[in-house]
Amino acid sequence: MAPTFSPRAFSARALSLVAAAILSLAALPALAQDVDVSTYPQQPVRIVVTSSAGASADALARTVGRELGKIWARDPVIENVASSNGNIGLEQVANSKPDGLTIAVGGDKVPLNAIFYGPELKTDLIKDLSTVTKAVANPQILVVRPSLGVKNLEEYLKLAKEKGGTLTVGTPSNGGAHHIGHELLGQRTGTRYTFVPYKGGAPAVTDLLGGHIDAVIITLAAVTEHVRAGRLVAIGVSTAKRSAALPDVPTFQEQGIKDFDVETWQGFFVTSRTPRPLVEKINKDFVKALTAPEVKNFLEGQGFVVVASTAEEGDAAVRQDFESYGKVIKAANIKLD
Repeated sequence: MAPTFSPRAFSARALSLVAAAILSLAALPALAQDVDVSTYPQQPVRIVVTSSAGASADALARTVGRELGKIWARDPVIENVASSNGNIGLEQVANSKPDGLTIAVGGDKVPLNAIFYGPELKTDLIKDLSTVTKAVANPQILVVRPSLGVKNLEEYLKLAKEKGGTLTVGTPSNGGAHHIGHELLGQRTGTRYTFVPYKGGAPAVTDLLGGHIDAVIITLAAVTEHVRAGRLVAIGVSTAKRSAALPDVPTFQEQGIKDFDVETWQGFFVTSRTPRPLVEKINKDFVKALTAPEVKNFLEGQGFVVVASTAEEGDAAVRQDFESYGKVIKAANIKLD
């Protein structure tokens, strides 16, 4: 016998299903908004550092972590997860519970890894991570060995053209913001270079001091003392403003490269599923820690610029870097080895 169709029964069931759906949808924002942030954190917070111990991101996490321990009355657990260029650590945080207890130290590494490794990752780093704060910015500086015989950007670019692409430039990593910054300089000035990638900034600086390469573009804090001592010659700073650590070194913009503004930066991230009230609470705590006089003075003494941004400003920085770096990478056909 064919099944019978009852409009009345169908309508009743349909109404029941719709009502249930409405109630479940109504509960979703309640779950997201009804968060008691006043008691956060009730459990230890794990801060995942996506670089090795001793690196600048590690130093940032431990410096800020000590101050957060005072604010939270419990010290966060700092864990280094540097393998796969930090992707494992970033994915751990992206896939963590949305309770604010798992936080990553990232920065420009997030958009860069999304560009280079995106198809290989199971996680969309841009969509699945939310910025807590853009914590610090790191001005980049172009330095050369004194025996190269150049003292400013005009002389450097002239020599680069004369050398026809054979000027050797060390980069702390292949495809990092340092590398991309110098590629952008080449694209803007019609100059070419031979890039020599290193596994970190320290070996690149060592080779530059030894005269094995001609130049390095690197985080300013890594070479400040060498510049002050005259062991390296500073050609220019990549950001729009001069660095307080080396105020006599002009920017690229001051030397004729219009709108040139490249920096590396570091910040803190949570999974994007974290309720916004909780993100805002965590942001407030991190900003308080970053701007504590002892912390701020220490970080700026190391050559960092303390930003301590809002979460929204941090997300905007990620999107901007993803777009602008993507264009340079495509134009230069940069590929990771």
